[in-house]
Amino acid sequence: MNDKKKLANIFLLSSIAVFLICHIFATQNLVIYILQKVSEAAVVGGFADWFAVSALFRHPLGLKIPHTNIIENNRQKLIDSISKTVSDTWLSKTYLTVQINNINPSDIILNLSKKQRHINSLKNFIRKYILKILAFTYTKQFDSVLQKYVDTYIYKLNLYDFFQKNAKNFFESNLYQELYNSISTKIKHYITNINNKTICELIIKEIDTNVETKLSQTLKNIVDKKLDSIIENLCDFLELLIEYNADTISNYIENFIESYKNKTISKDIIITLLEGFNIIDKKALSQDLIEQLKSLILEIKQNKTNKIRLSIKNYATNQIYENQTKIHSYIIEFLYSILNQNIDKFKNYIVKYLDNENASRKIAKWINWFIDSDILSEFYKQNEFNIKMLISIKIQKSIKNAIIQNKSLITNKINFDKNFNYIYNYLINQLLQHKNEFNNFVKKKLIYIMKQNHYLIGKTVKQYLNNLQHEQLINQIESKVGNDLQYIRINGSIVGSIIGFVIAIASLIIKKI
Repeated sequence: MNDKKKLANIFLLSSIAVFLICHIFATQNLVIYILQKVSEAAVVGGFADWFAVSALFRHPLGLKIPHTNIIENNRQKLIDSISKTVSDTWLSKTYLTVQINNINPSDIILNLSKKQRHINSLKNFIRKYILKILAFTYTKQFDSVLQKYVDTYIYKLNLYDFFQKNAKNFFESNLYQELYNSISTKIKHYITNINNKTICELIIKEIDTNVETKLSQTLKNIVDKKLDSIIENLCDFLELLIEYNADTISNYIENFIESYKNKTISKDIIITLLEGFNIIDKKALSQDLIEQLKSLILEIKQNKTNKIRLSIKNYATNQIYENQTKIHSYIIEFLYSILNQNIDKFKNYIVKYLDNENASRKIAKWINWFIDSDILSEFYKQNEFNIKMLISIKIQKSIKNAIIQNKSLITNKINFDKNFNYIYNYLINQLLQHKNEFNNFVKKKLIYIMKQNHYLIGKTVKQYLNNLQHEQLINQIESKVGNDLQYIRINGSIVGSIIGFVIAIASLIIKKI
């Protein structure tokens, strides 16, 4: 661009020089006259075009003349116009759609697949980044990222609605029947071959902790809430027992007094005298003792701070906790005995049930009923967070285990090459069989992505131009169209000189006429 600018300046300066020489050495010479007119017009034309070109980019000669420095004064309009032209005309949605439809993605891939170096490059590229990903999976950052994405996905799902909507279709599908047959066969084989003792021990092992917990809770509940009630009920029972057996107790007391009197002569004489003077009445004494006993029982029942009551409660509490282990052992032994006696019946029942041709439909019906029931709905609502957390943890563990188990398929180059070649050949064969479907799919997706993001073209152009400093913008425009603008100046001088020549000839002709 600088060369053309120098050339244009030379044309302008040459015109000015010729113009000055012709005027300084003005003569009646015809050639000088014509040169004078030609140089005059060339100077006017060259200077006018210099002014016009300069006015686009800056103020000519630094003079702030109106309608100069056009690009800077109209910068935003120019940027908006360029971005709109690029977005809506040069790279419009229609134009890009046509260009995308002219692409044949399958042929591009198939042509590349014919060259072994491309296959090797793809294989090395995939292995390189898979190894990087594999190394990343052993970092805490991967655990954090995996947990974040799995949790985000799982916690957004309504698992209950999902199972409810899909359960019926699943249980009516062939997949369910195949799954049922596979699982039932494994269950029957396991049940038939497993030792009865092993089954009992497994069941007891599973319920042992639960029994212990429930027993502990039950005993604690008895001590905290039921023991007082038990003591009070026992007092009521004793009162009724005394009431119904008052005569028997009275006779027992009278007999006791008689036996006490007969132990020694002195006791016999004293008690006989007391009875003779009506000081002691065995019947009344026995009745009084019975009433005193009933009063004591009532006191124990009604007064929670009664010493006898507290002693009974402390003794019972100590006995309960001291014998908790024995009670637990008795329960487990009892359950083991029941299981051991009935395990064969249980195994035979399960095998027979699974062999029933209607079993799969019955199980499916029960599961569907359970899924639709309020029981599962309420259970899910109460335990939704725990269920999702458990599923999330299981998924994360499964992904990590799958990576660990298949690590050798990647790290071992022979294994990787073998699997890569198998998958690659399979994909190429599928592509050959479904070229049209693949092409249509890719084009459809590309057009969709293009239309969704088309606004970014104009936005990017506008953003880029807005970020340019004025001088940068001027330099870029001049670097692209500067030569053509300098040719305008050169053409101005040339055209001006031609017009000057024509005017000179015309004026000579007019003078002669």
